[in-house]
Formats: sequence, structure tokens, C-alpha cells
Amino acid sequence: MKLLICLVTPEKALRRFFGRGKDSVVPSDVLKRGAYAARSPQVTTIAWEPEGVPSSLELQRFLLLRGRGAHACVILLDERWAHLATEVRNATFAAPFDATGAADNPQNFFHRLLARALRNIGQIYSKFQNGDDAQLLTLPLRNFHSASLAEIARLCRDEPENNLLSDIIERQLVDLRQCVRPRRRTEYKIKYAVDNKNRFFVYGKERHAQFDTGEPHTPACEIAGLFRFGIRLDERRHYNVSETEGDHTNIEGEFPDCHGAVQSVTSRSHINMFANDFF
Repeated sequence: MKLLICLVTPEKALRRFFGRGKDSVVPSDVLKRGAYAARSPQVTTIAWEPEGVPSSLELQRFLLLRGRGAHACVILLDERWAHLATEVRNATFAAPFDATGAADNPQNFFHRLLARALRNIGQIYSKFQNGDDAQLLTLPLRNFHSASLAEIARLCRDEPENNLLSDIIERQLVDLRQCVRPRRRTEYKIKYAVDNKNRFFVYGKERHAQFDTGEPHTPACEIAGLFRFGIRLDERRHYNVSETEGDHTNIEGEFPDCHGAVQSVTSRSHINMFANDFF
């Protein structure tokens, strides 16, 4: 398991200390318990050093470059720069912090911050190891209409340090599992995740497609195709999305894509849609 931990802060002293490496900032005992016990985590710690005026786009490019080979990605996010990570908060696992007093004892500060963040993302990682739950957790956030999925995203985004995060997510997963069923009026036993608009999502077995990158897409689009809640995805897998019961499916309408642009879809049997909403 390759774990990337990235520090995002305007405090140069904290960035310098973080640059000493994981032995200075990561509490080693956390990596010997829970989800990490049998996975021998390989940890990379790095502080973002912006060139000139820090920008969201530069941070996204940095995360994309450094995170591509990671199985999990944690951002330690200074509240003063939290706005720079807004577009990747559903993709990464960000732990915001107030840096007041951190320079007095940076090792203790980072140990406290990372102990909880690593425990929580480790528990989320374990949920992703259950294939059925992983297929629910990675449903397209813009296009799968479900209060339970939206709440899981909010919890990971707004309450990453909650001691009960895993338990609360599990309660939402219980509700989300209730949306899984076969189509009616068909002999096929394929099970779909059915959202509040009665759209059917099934994780495709094929790996013949890939989401687009480059303009008009942004690095955030690609990051969202590679990670969800800080956990690495299979970027070559997508969902088949359709409507109607029975064997003859159809779908049409307007759908937001990976950067929020609304695209019109004319009548067809299904849409190939990736976790980042690209289709």
C-alpha cells in the first residue's frame, strides 16, 4: 500500500520540518494497526512549494503528478489555503488544520493531526476493499442522485477528523445498499444501483474506455477519476447508466460532466460514465 501525505500550508517553517521525512511527522504506531497491519504501508511525505502566487490549478497539477502512483492520498490542509483545494475535496482525503502554535513543537503537532487522519482514511480504505461497497462509494457524485451518497461525501469532506466517521459512513452505506436491485420485468438477475431519478447504474466489467483529459477538462477532473475520498480508483472502469425497467433500456436528457458542464444526451440504450462523471 503506497500512501501519499501532502502538506499544504503557507508556513515555510512547517514545510521545512515536514521535508525531513515521515519519521519526523508520522506516528509509526498508527501504521501498525487496523487497516495498515497487513498491508506494509509505504509512506511518502511531501510539502507543496508553490511557484509564485499559490493557485488551485498549480496545486491540482502537483497532486496529479505526485499522487498518480499512490493507493491513498491525504492532504494536511492549512485553513488559510483551504480554498485552493475546493475542487479536489471529494477526491482526496483532506484534514484541515489551524497552524496557530504548530511551530512550537511541530513533531507533536503533526503526530496528533495525522494519528486521526490516518486512522480514518485507513477505515475508509477497508470499506473500499469490499467490492460491492466500493461500487457504491465510487458512484458518480453529480449524476447519481442519492441523499446517502451525498452525505457520505459531505462527511469525508467536512468531518475528516470525526472519531465516529467510519461508523457514521457505515450507517449511510446501509441505506445506500437498499437502492441495489435487479430491473423489473426481466429474467436477467443483474443488480443495479438505482438512484432517486430511477436511473440504473451498474459497474461495467469491460475496460475498453478511458475518460478524457486536456482542455476543456482540468487537472481536478483527472484527479476525481483517479481518487475518491482519498482512495485510488481503477480509472479504466466505468458505470453503464440507463433508464426504464425491462430488457429494452433507454436514456436521454441533460447530464453534468466531470467539470460541471451540462451535456445533452439523445436517446440511446445507455451511457458509459466514469466515477468523475465523465461520459
